[in-house]
Amino acid sequence: MRVVKKTVSIPNDLYNESKKLSNNFSKVISEALYEYIKRIKKEKLLSLAGALNNNEDGKEFVEIIRSEDMKLEEKKQINWDT
Repeated sequence: MRVVKKTVSIPNDLYNESKKLSNNFSKVISEALYEYIKRIKKEKLLSLAGALNNNEDGKEFVEIIRSEDMKLEEKKQINWDT
């Protein structure tokens, strides 16, 4: 898997707390981002409740969202194993 290096600014106390929980800061950030993306996608899905037109298939839409969620979970697992 490809990785990118980015510089971020976070509160010092947040950084210190994360270091108490894990020595692998990159893993902490990756896990947090995966969870954030998952939560935002779920919020967007819920905000669309009732917004589908009669000719749109809600089941198909939900399957697409589930598929994307599974891909994120697989990527997260791969990152933990490396």
